[in-house]
Amino acid sequence: MVPKDLLHEWVMESIISLPGFLARYFPFCAQHQILQAIQRQLETHAFCFLQRWLPSESLAAGWTCPEALELHKFFRLLEVHQGKVKDECFQLTWSTLTGWRRVISSIRHAAVHRIPHDRKTFLKMVRAAIKFSKCIAGFESSKRLCRIQKFVKTSVSEFDQLRAQLKHNARLQISLGEANPDHLARRLVLLPEAVRRVLQSVEDDFVSKVKQFLHAEFKST
Repeated sequence: MVPKDLLHEWVMESIISLPGFLARYFPFCAQHQILQAIQRQLETHAFCFLQRWLPSESLAAGWTCPEALELHKFFRLLEVHQGKVKDECFQLTWSTLTGWRRVISSIRHAAVHRIPHDRKTFLKMVRAAIKFSKCIAGFESSKRLCRIQKFVKTSVSEFDQLRAQLKHNARLQISLGEANPDHLARRLVLLPEAVRRVLQSVEDDFVSKVKQFLHAEFKST
């Protein structure tokens, strides 16, 4: 028979090692949906920018609609034709804009190739998208991305609270098992799987909220 203290230690380690309890965890399904939405917004803003300032160059590149545009190639085109953009604000922020190139390009790459990122990297992508949008499309056009950012922050906070409560309840169950007879303590072996299922339910609810938000936000487009 496994000693009680080792059993309790194993149970808790099994629980806290679940992917959903990692500090930087962000549900991939939700992340992917958000990045896809952001990608479409950025492509639309980039296409409108080119239609205003570099229409012939955009047509020559084969970009006849936002969906045809590729963000990493957008930066290449701007590098070549930057001087043709007669917008003082753009020229002043050009160096800053190029500094976001890698992050903005990675948004499309992650959305298209379904590449997961940790929470810190994902939130960095959202911030860069807003700055990029403000630079080429203006403050008004970036409001939708700002609403996405606000929603993400609120939802993540709620998600973290539920995760913390679930972990607290698991610790409580383990501590109760320490005072119970052996035949009850052995039931703790089933606790990690029970916690995993509840955690999955919490994650599913989170993903569902993201889907509903994006549907409401983009239903008119």
